[in-house]
Amino acid sequence: MTSGAPAQPAGPRPRPVPGRTIPAQAPRSGAPVQTIRQPFPRVSPDVGAPPPGGPVNTAAPGIVPPGAAPSTPAPLPQAGLAHSAGADDAVVLTQDLTKTFGKRTVVEGLNLVVPRGSVYGFLGPNGSGKSTTMKMLLGLLAPTRGRISVLGRPFTPATRAEIMSRTGSMIENPPGYGHLTGAENMRIAAKMQGLSDQQVSRALALVRLTEHKDRLVRTYSLGMKQRLGIALALAREPELLILDEPTNGLDPAGIEEVRRLLVELAGEGVTVMVSSHLLDEIDRMASTLGILSAGRLVFQGTRAELMERSVPDILIVTPTPQAVLDPQVLAGLVPSQAPGQAASTAAPGAAGPADPAAGPVLTAQGVRIPGLSKEAVAELISRLAAAGVELHEVRREAQSLEDVFMDLTGRGGVL
Repeated sequence: MTSGAPAQPAGPRPRPVPGRTIPAQAPRSGAPVQTIRQPFPRVSPDVGAPPPGGPVNTAAPGIVPPGAAPSTPAPLPQAGLAHSAGADDAVVLTQDLTKTFGKRTVVEGLNLVVPRGSVYGFLGPNGSGKSTTMKMLLGLLAPTRGRISVLGRPFTPATRAEIMSRTGSMIENPPGYGHLTGAENMRIAAKMQGLSDQQVSRALALVRLTEHKDRLVRTYSLGMKQRLGIALALAREPELLILDEPTNGLDPAGIEEVRRLLVELAGEGVTVMVSSHLLDEIDRMASTLGILSAGRLVFQGTRAELMERSVPDILIVTPTPQAVLDPQVLAGLVPSQAPGQAASTAAPGAAGPADPAAGPVLTAQGVRIPGLSKEAVAELISRLAAAGVELHEVRREAQSLEDVFMDLTGRGGVL
């Protein structure tokens, strides 16, 4: 790095004895010290630092050496990051993070809050800007504007080396030299980062590559290459793990193992940020969700908060649906329709939530009404009973995470 030596921590980190239970570092928020089981001895961030003559470019493709810096450092002002509730103990914070390529805006105005010790599921359709965002968090791309804080430090060229020494990552394509074996690729990374043979062996074992470590990487399947990339990211025992589509190419057993591994790491205090377009996988592992659509963050929070804020349709089962559509019954509860406009009819077999702006929809069972609150449903039932309308059933239609996701990303809605 040409801008000067990177800032180092106040003192070296202790090197715990492998397998011994040691006290974990207390979070910056002042939470009490807990004891955790350390899978690897942690190394000091200055171990394996580049020699005075400059960094040695011997890392496997996709591995970011601690002392490396992007060719164009991100000129980020760092004062005044906006904090939301819970942001004081966040591992990743961004404010107005934006990236443009020419006249095309790929990521716009992101305000991310990744809680410490969580699995943060970064969801979005292909091309929504997930990989671009992760590259900016790792310093691989310079933001057009915005501010970034990682692990409690403002992300600048001076702090990048320290932050990267505490971060593991795999972005887009799995790393590795094809003409070398898996073990040889791991040894290159270990030499660059000052890791022990025990750390390398444990990382390979965690991703089930021990028996394949002596094979050339070019003979690996896509799933095996993915596992090698995860092993390279895990070997340094990071505090923050950033993985872009880590289950891509894995069989069901491999997906389950990666999911279980990430949840276990979060339980040990590692913060995991994982991107995917597979809703089911993220739903099973993530404690916090961030949904990206066309470069914009359309939702951020827990799954429960997402489901609460997306109101499922009400289905009224009745033999007299036209009585439900009486304007006097619906007055003030649904958007008024233009004179002469009738309720729409759902196509046979249609699934998914209706558009609230479209109003009630006739179905084979009765009437489906979108966007009604609990209070509005209670009032509607009271009016229908007073009008003598025969009601067989009134219920919320089942709504999956996929329904909500498609409603947000496919229909352009913002929660």
